[in-house]
Amino acid sequence: MKTDLYTKIVLTIIAVALTLNLVKSSITPAMADTKKYVTVPVNADGSINVNINKVNESMDVNIKNVDRSAFYYVMPIPVTLAK
Repeated sequence: MKTDLYTKIVLTIIAVALTLNLVKSSITPAMADTKKYVTVPVNADGSINVNINKVNESMDVNIKNVDRSAFYYVMPIPVTLAK
């Protein structure tokens, strides 16, 4: 009999905690971060103009490591150099 009462009490506590968690999440929605976002002007062909200022010499770019899943759902970005 005590095992049945103990089980009912534990399950009731779990049910109350889950209900409170549901109510709490509906009152204050979860926020991933508080960063501000801006729009970026995109050309008609989908490219973006990038200007690098104050560079008097060539830039050495070395990619050391890329996670295999980083580009799973991403289309490649074509890069062209204008001189």
